[in-house]
Amino acid sequence: MEWHWKELLPVDRLMIRAKDQLTVQDQRVLILLYQPLIGAVAYSLYMTLWSELEDDIYWSEETTHRQLMISMDLPLPQLFQERKKLEAIGLLKTYKKKQDDYSTYLYELQPPMSPQAFFTNDVLSVYLYNRLGKTKYRQIRERFLIDKLDEAGYEEVTYAFDEVFTSLSHSEIATHHQSELIEALEIDPNKEVVQRGQEQDLLFADHSYDFQLLESDLGTFSNAKKLLTVEIKKVIIRLAFVYRIEPLEMSRLIQQALLHDDELNVEELRKRAQEWYKIEYGNEPPTLGLKTHPLEHREMSGKVPQTEEEKMISLYETTSPLDLLESRSDGAKVPLADVKIIESLLLDYQLMPGVVNVLIDSVLIRNDMKLTKALIDKIAGHWSRKNIKTVKEAMELARIEYQKNTAYQQSKNDSPVGKVEKGRPKKSSVRKDKLPKWLLKEQEEKSSATPSDNNNNQDPKLAQEKEKIKKMMEQLKQNKVLKEED
Repeated sequence: MEWHWKELLPVDRLMIRAKDQLTVQDQRVLILLYQPLIGAVAYSLYMTLWSELEDDIYWSEETTHRQLMISMDLPLPQLFQERKKLEAIGLLKTYKKKQDDYSTYLYELQPPMSPQAFFTNDVLSVYLYNRLGKTKYRQIRERFLIDKLDEAGYEEVTYAFDEVFTSLSHSEIATHHQSELIEALEIDPNKEVVQRGQEQDLLFADHSYDFQLLESDLGTFSNAKKLLTVEIKKVIIRLAFVYRIEPLEMSRLIQQALLHDDELNVEELRKRAQEWYKIEYGNEPPTLGLKTHPLEHREMSGKVPQTEEEKMISLYETTSPLDLLESRSDGAKVPLADVKIIESLLLDYQLMPGVVNVLIDSVLIRNDMKLTKALIDKIAGHWSRKNIKTVKEAMELARIEYQKNTAYQQSKNDSPVGKVEKGRPKKSSVRKDKLPKWLLKEQEEKSSATPSDNNNNQDPKLAQEKEKIKKMMEQLKQNKVLKEED
């Protein structure tokens, strides 16, 4: 699916706008705080857009995305993905105007948060801690700390404005100057003065959090309608996103953080959420991961699966990699090492969530349910270079790779060198991998052509493994249904 032709074209125009210039402090914040979260490519795109603005110029000349692709040496799909990172983290606002043959995009650059706003942000500070680790995080934060002013023994003697300056009386201002003054002070309504934007928090577009359930559970303890203001709801959404807190559990945490029946101590709620997460998941901070497969890359969006393969495609597209791993462990906690492997596949190798699901599943089932990082990195690098975007492409590539590996192992075992070692026949060591049905598609088609041979020669162990795969798939579907019902 060539999704980028629907979203963005190389001939589409672009203009860049800024409300302020970057300061030295801003650049330090971008490199030390933002770059670990968005990656070097997204940071490079941000700085490239800034470089199009000359000093004291806040609008760029119109250009095309093809020129930006050449400047960045990036294909259009990756350029679009990196742009979305900048938008999601608050460094870019994008506006689109459609013409007959092309579209014009306006990219409004946003300055980064101040260090104070970043380190007090519920989402960014937690994820930066996870990316850098405790020691490095504290070292970076220390660079943005200053000693508090000890006011003990000091008395402020700063002069006020009206103590230094005086104002002219009306009689001292010539009449003919008054109209000039009024005219000079007026600002063209189509323009605005350069300004440093207000600190903007991250924008969350997920409106699926069940506040109705939260309100009904809180209703017996407090005035939920009055308590859950717009600002409080924003805090709740952020905390629920980072710490994966469901509405009923959030209700209990809110009750513990209440000052009065209708007043909530937000700082106390944050502490309660962090303590709850430690009890549930241990001391490791939550990791930053992407959601399920993007809609523009889905093969089964809006379709009803008919075949077994289509059902698997739909499952991979609508399941997050973390949920897939949890289902493979019967709901047990996913080890931190495996979580970091998922994070690396999503962020470092830029693989889509559904593609990551296929990679993880094929490695797990063929490798005795173990995630071997070296093997995963090798496959991920290959798939990333081939620019695999859809689940169907990933499944087909995994199938081809398995067939090549099987043919190689068979030829190795059939060769004289493979059969004889030091004058003695070598035992056959054909691998009996635990394979999902979609990976066995071609083999099953061949075996179905000779049913009598299949019934007589079928490996009981392979049959057991296939039955195990079937049960695992059913369990994954059941877990998904239960989550949707919750």
